[in-house]
Amino acid sequence: MQNNNFNFSFDSSACDICNAKCCSGASGIVQFTKTEMLEIAEYLSISVETFLKDFCKKEGYSYILKEIHQGDNYNCIFLSGHRCDIYEVRPKQCRTFPFWDEFKNGNNIDYLKNECIGVKPLSN
Repeated sequence: MQNNNFNFSFDSSACDICNAKCCSGASGIVQFTKTEMLEIAEYLSISVETFLKDFCKKEGYSYILKEIHQGDNYNCIFLSGHRCDIYEVRPKQCRTFPFWDEFKNGNNIDYLKNECIGVKPLSN
């Protein structure tokens, strides 16, 4: 998979063997929209209130997904084993990784390659 705004490609088949490094490791923030919140709650067959109480935490004026601290890692609350429990309705932030603005034009490419084995820099 390739995006013309980035100087790397992404092989999504690598996700099958990487052990979900993008959902685990250093603490991070996963944001979601109101629409995504409603979709996730519906997918889980729970109320929005339950979703916010059980799976989210307040960060400023917004909610973000909780993390579970395990050893040296912070895992997304929806990470089970090496799979996402809400994969079909995961937030856009998750769906668009690794094609994030912070990685355009080769920015932070060494960090990204370490984070994601599916990232392959393009030859110039």
